[in-house]
Amino acid sequence: MPVSRPHTQLATLLRRGQWMLDEAAHKLGGNQLPAADRHAVTAALDELSAALREHTDEPAAPATGQDEQPVVVEGER
Repeated sequence: MPVSRPHTQLATLLRRGQWMLDEAAHKLGGNQLPAADRHAVTAALDELSAALREHTDEPAAPATGQDEQPVVVEGER
């Protein structure tokens, strides 16, 4: 089944966010995360957050029958 364009865009934003957070964590660990980088990460996370909210408003694809576990964010436990 081909991946639809909104799903592809969301996946790209998720990967970009993951990469930016990894970089930021590495720089922050060395106390070398400039304000410009913090602002860029914040803007990217805002964009990702908005895209995730918009995506949750779309109808979900039918289940594939696989035994996938839901993703649990630490704050949701």
